[in-house]
Amino acid sequence: MNQNLLSLKTVIRTKNFEKAKKFYNEILNLTIVEEYDDGSGSRGCIMGFNKENNNAFIEISEIKSTHSYYQPAFDRSLDNDKVDIQIKTDSIDYWVEKLNKIWETRGPIKRPWGSRYLYLRDPDGVLSHLPKLVVLEIKN
Repeated sequence: MNQNLLSLKTVIRTKNFEKAKKFYNEILNLTIVEEYDDGSGSRGCIMGFNKENNNAFIEISEIKSTHSYYQPAFDRSLDNDKVDIQIKTDSIDYWVEKLNKIWETRGPIKRPWGSRYLYLRDPDGVLSHLPKLVVLEIKN
């Protein structure tokens, strides 16, 4: 029996579904793979990099106080950096130019290991990083 793990989905409970959906779909260009609404206070969407051959997903979920799964924390912004999301890109400069016009960012910042990171927060305060791995040429 094969015991390999096949995919990863991160779920973000949001206090404002429409703002979060716009951020991940329109600002970060993630593709909506599936949307749902159970009619009793839970709705959301699952997003990925594309519809085919995707093994990493972000689910944006809004759960209202009328739903049995509701927790009061779902209505609050995240107030710490205990959890963050990193999305790798092949062009940090593209994202700097795009995001600086429409979203508050910090960076890019070159990290000691050679990567450059652009930091931004989603509408609920979740810290997102867009790292670009920089290949360093070593000369003898």
